[in-house]
Amino acid sequence: MIFDQFLAWGKSGGWVGYLPGLFVAITVTLGTYALIKLVVRTRPSEPEDWRDPPPLIFKLLKPIISLFALDVRSLMKDSYYKRISSRLSAAGMNYAIMPHEFVTLKIVCTVTAIVSVLAVYNIDQSLGPEALIFLFSVIPAGYFYPDLWLSDRIGTRRAIVAKEFPFLLDLLVLSMRAGLNYSTSLGQAIASLPKGPVKEEFAKLLREIRAGKVRRDSLLDLAERMNIDSVHNFVAAVNQAEETGGEIVDVLTAQAEQKRTERFNNAEETANKAPVKMLIPMMAFLFPIIFMLLGFVMIVKLAEIDMIPASLLKLLAS
Repeated sequence: MIFDQFLAWGKSGGWVGYLPGLFVAITVTLGTYALIKLVVRTRPSEPEDWRDPPPLIFKLLKPIISLFALDVRSLMKDSYYKRISSRLSAAGMNYAIMPHEFVTLKIVCTVTAIVSVLAVYNIDQSLGPEALIFLFSVIPAGYFYPDLWLSDRIGTRRAIVAKEFPFLLDLLVLSMRAGLNYSTSLGQAIASLPKGPVKEEFAKLLREIRAGKVRRDSLLDLAERMNIDSVHNFVAAVNQAEETGGEIVDVLTAQAEQKRTERFNNAEETANKAPVKMLIPMMAFLFPIIFMLLGFVMIVKLAEIDMIPASLLKLLAS
């Protein structure tokens, strides 16, 4: 009976008429597979106390993601898995979302977009071409939305790190010059920082060092997690000072001065780019108004000295 309905849809609207039937087929297939997964999966779920709070969209789709995540992991290449893991670490989400869960989230968002588009088309098949183009553009938007969200979070996190990292280095230098050792100074500096990515990541570093992990390995793991150039430079300088027997205080002082200079240069560069970026809205909104006002004044002056034909004046008056 479903097959007959599918053929009826196809005959009524050509190849486009098969879209509602395809919508039914996708829904039934995914629902059947999810039901089989629920029946087969009998082992209890593992505790997830180690996870950080995930984003809202992951919370909403987590029941579906958990069904298909392991299947997606078996299809992922190790290089792609590591690349996604690096991006999640740079965004501070490596303890909230696993790489295969992130890819599954992309697939679920895409399928949700497809089902939504087909459902809307099934409700009203008399949509115009512009509406159809807009409607079907939702499908790639559903696929790329998690990537856009992750890129935005990475950019925001890096901006916060660039702002707070020099402050951490200054506190660390002051504490060490006051006579405290490296670990104690790091604890004092972290306690004085506001809540944010720098405090979270360096708190993890301090916990690893106090748990007995080698400081060099802990710093390398920190640089890999954050994946930011300023942190990489800091880790390389500290490790090199330990290997050569140099004073860590002097290295940290130089690092703090360098980061402050970089932050000032970045702020100056951003300020210099502002006038150029303002040209686009000015040309789009301000200049047309100015030209309209000037054109009106010119037309009035030309009309006063009879320089405009009467036919044109009648057209403008109408």
